[in-house]
Amino acid sequence: MAISLDERSKQDFLIYANSVIKARAIPSVEDNLKPIHRKILYTLYEEKVTPDKKTRKCATLAGAALKYSPHGDASVYGAMVRMAQWWKLRYPLIDMQGNCGNLLGDSAAASRYTECKLSPIGMMMLEGLNKDCVDFKPNYDGTEIEPVVLPSKFPFLLCGNNSGIAVGMSSDLVSHNFHEVADAIAYYIDHQDCSIADLMQYIKGPDFPTGGQILNGDELLDIYSRGKGAVKVCAHYEIVKQGVKTLIIFHDIPYGVEIDSGVKAPLKKLVLDDGYDIFEDINVKKVGPRNFDITITLGKNADVSKCLEILFNKTRLCESIKINQTLIVAGEPRLLNLKQLIEYWVNYRSMIIKRLATADYAKTNHKLTVILGLQKCMSDIDLLVSLIRNASNRAAAKTSLMSTFTLNEEQADAVLDMKLSKLSRLDLEELNLSEKDLKETLARLQKEIDDEHERYKIIIKELNDIKAQLPNDERLTEIIYRKPVATIDTPLIKQEWLIYPDGLGAAKLGSNGNTVDSGLVDVVMAYNPDFIWGYGSDGSFFPITAPTSSIIGGFVKDPAATKIISVTANGNVKASDINEYKWKKTEKVMKLKDDDRLVFIGAAKDTDFLILFNGERVLKLAVSDLPLASKVTLGVKSGFTSIMSASIASAGDVLLMVTAENKGKYTPVTDLQTDSRGNKGQNIAEGTLVCKVFAQGREQFYCIPKVGKPFTVAKNKITIKSKTAIGASISAKKLVQVI
Repeated sequence: MAISLDERSKQDFLIYANSVIKARAIPSVEDNLKPIHRKILYTLYEEKVTPDKKTRKCATLAGAALKYSPHGDASVYGAMVRMAQWWKLRYPLIDMQGNCGNLLGDSAAASRYTECKLSPIGMMMLEGLNKDCVDFKPNYDGTEIEPVVLPSKFPFLLCGNNSGIAVGMSSDLVSHNFHEVADAIAYYIDHQDCSIADLMQYIKGPDFPTGGQILNGDELLDIYSRGKGAVKVCAHYEIVKQGVKTLIIFHDIPYGVEIDSGVKAPLKKLVLDDGYDIFEDINVKKVGPRNFDITITLGKNADVSKCLEILFNKTRLCESIKINQTLIVAGEPRLLNLKQLIEYWVNYRSMIIKRLATADYAKTNHKLTVILGLQKCMSDIDLLVSLIRNASNRAAAKTSLMSTFTLNEEQADAVLDMKLSKLSRLDLEELNLSEKDLKETLARLQKEIDDEHERYKIIIKELNDIKAQLPNDERLTEIIYRKPVATIDTPLIKQEWLIYPDGLGAAKLGSNGNTVDSGLVDVVMAYNPDFIWGYGSDGSFFPITAPTSSIIGGFVKDPAATKIISVTANGNVKASDINEYKWKKTEKVMKLKDDDRLVFIGAAKDTDFLILFNGERVLKLAVSDLPLASKVTLGVKSGFTSIMSASIASAGDVLLMVTAENKGKYTPVTDLQTDSRGNKGQNIAEGTLVCKVFAQGREQFYCIPKVGKPFTVAKNKITIKSKTAIGASISAKKLVQVI
């Protein structure tokens, strides 16, 4: 029956599309491999180029893989190279010797120049393949057989990057940190009714081989719940001053980006074609065995924040990476969420362990059967030898043995296959011990076959064993959470909180308060203690929820703040994005030299000012003028070589100064001129000890003396004076704190 060309085209296209989806482009849920990857790994396994052996020529191995792949050796070698590139796979499956390309974008050498073998993780993917634990199928021309899927002892489904474009659909699997995945699997096994949020206590998010920082961490729960979405990944950077010029050093790069095409080429276009001459130079330097540092030199007086914005928008230093967890499940493509990925891998691995136990059970049972037959024959070895010698052929000898010693066919065949010298050395006691060991092994294997929970124990043990082989498997990709701040109806600045070395003690101070503990280190004003953070001289800050002896001060995380400002005793200052920090535990805010220490941390808006105080002069810097730096950098020089204290102030605030003679004055912040970094600051009243900033509307402040009770001084008792004028007397007592 004739059919139209349109109808025939539709039928053939559907056949083609189905083949591409199921047998080429979309990875399988069992091992997260495409067919070509599986064929290559199986070829290396067959050729015995295992991790403990020498590497073999890639051209030879690519040629050997052609018996399973109908494509040419060039495509096979390309897939082989990708499985060896650390910047493509978080956990490479092949170890390659020679030039296999690099992160710059250079391609690998020809296959005749390179050699390879299975990596330890690649070998884990194949472990147990010779024990009938997976099904095999004919190859494309029916001359060989190949595995349908691999045993996948290593959870490559969750730890391996993979992507594929089929007809009408695609797949983009991202890698995760193995230690996190192992912990999540162990948790799932014990709590199979858990939620995706529960699992994300362990799997924090993607962990890319090239590092970077994920900026939209709070979207990950939604992405893992739907099985698809996108993460925005930017490179970590550091800002360094070099004379009058500024250097921006990027320490990593988003996944999938090559340095030459993704950074150097777009930057060259910006300079030559678009006129961005503020970018003077770019230098790429290899750091360690893998990573590269990308150093971009800016011109004099460059606006660093603007330059960073241009670089992140016009080059691929900031990239959106798709996540699409579409896999082949039972022959059909399905979109899976995070919990389903873990569930499918656990169920599959449990099935593999069951098949391995079944295969071992059959072999062990055969050994036991033979042992039992030999025990019967041990009663009369001479008769045994005589029966075999006098038999006309093997069949006659077999029949005689079975009838004389009451053996079954399997036992009789085993006896006939043994050498006479081995028979004569048999010891009944050894046979009895072997029987006991084999029966115990059979009982254990039977339990593994029958009991799913026993198989779960094996899975956890296997994962712990792999952990021991990957001891330094640290997370490479940082995750930043930008959680929306809840609206606060009550003003943020409401109550004074006393901070002690052993934690937070809250109290609204009054003129009749008790004697203050000498351990007081600071006082901050906030609506509630959830906004209060302490900091130590070692450059770290932390929530004040547990006793600590390292606290030297505190600050308020204002919901409106966009930057964290840190200051050191030797005069360094640094501004960093408030969203770079996780705000959950102790974090480093600044890198310190051996002879330096932190003296201040504060949260600020771009409209605020940083007031620095060295005991004799004041330096007022606009927060917006401070270059934005990434976490754990040294910062920049302020102009002071030593700093006693610092404060964050807005234009409407007043500065309270108290001298060694306990004379105090208010000076409006607007009275101080705004300085540039490097200036020497402005004169203030001689001998000033205490410098605090308060909102203009504040009616009184509290003084804490070295001896005696806290006391208040009304604002109208302290006159507003210029920055160099001497203030009025407050008290005869020596003060330790003014709040």
